[in-house]
Amino acid sequence: MELTINGLSVRCEITGSGSETVLFLHGWGASITAYAPVLSLLSQRFRVVAFDMPGVGGTDEPPAPMTLDDYVSFTLAVCRALSLESAVLVGHSHGGRIALRLLSDPACPLRCARAVLIDAAGIVPARSLGWKLRARAYTLLRRLGTARLTAPLFAERYEVQRDRRSSADYRAASPVMRQTLSNVVSCDLQNLMPRIRAEVLLVWGERDTATPLSDGQRMQSLIPGAGLAVVSGAGHFPFVDNPAQFSAILSAFFGLNQ
Repeated sequence: MELTINGLSVRCEITGSGSETVLFLHGWGASITAYAPVLSLLSQRFRVVAFDMPGVGGTDEPPAPMTLDDYVSFTLAVCRALSLESAVLVGHSHGGRIALRLLSDPACPLRCARAVLIDAAGIVPARSLGWKLRARAYTLLRRLGTARLTAPLFAERYEVQRDRRSSADYRAASPVMRQTLSNVVSCDLQNLMPRIRAEVLLVWGERDTATPLSDGQRMQSLIPGAGLAVVSGAGHFPFVDNPAQFSAILSAFFGLNQ
């Protein structure tokens, strides 16, 4: 189905049935079509709502860069459009970052008693002095490489360094989505995690390099009562790398196939 949210055409899919609804929040740049096996598994017991975030899949790109607050507001706007007042949250990567903000807000209009966060983003790693010095040098080079007077001298050097430092996600994104990515990756949510009162299961790929297992362990220590299930041999997409173990974990948590 198609929704119109904040002037954007939004692709939304609703599958399954049940007394409870799962709201699924996908990761950065990965349309809901990439999560078909997960959505199919959840739909065995739940009504599952999934939608493409702005600039991904079947949803229009936003007219201006978004912040994490914008993603939270957009998600709640989708919920209002669907008259969704309560849900089980399931979020992967960036979707987990959005879920963490929703779960930690006691005034959130969406009631969430349970959540599964899969290789969730939301922890910014501690940086060494050397890293900070290199970051400052790069910031200076960016200014010199983009300023009208100095660009002829520094633009090429800046572009080389930019390509070396940027991730594949950043390079593949449009200018609006590049700035959006820069806005959200700097959000450290550790101070919000102790506020969460929902029952939370963290599911993590053992060999994740995008959001390493240490992030999951840190979240487990900060979110009251949270459990952590590690998917053997899996990376950032454990439902792809080890679908059997991933499905068994979700089935046990949600009581599927019973």
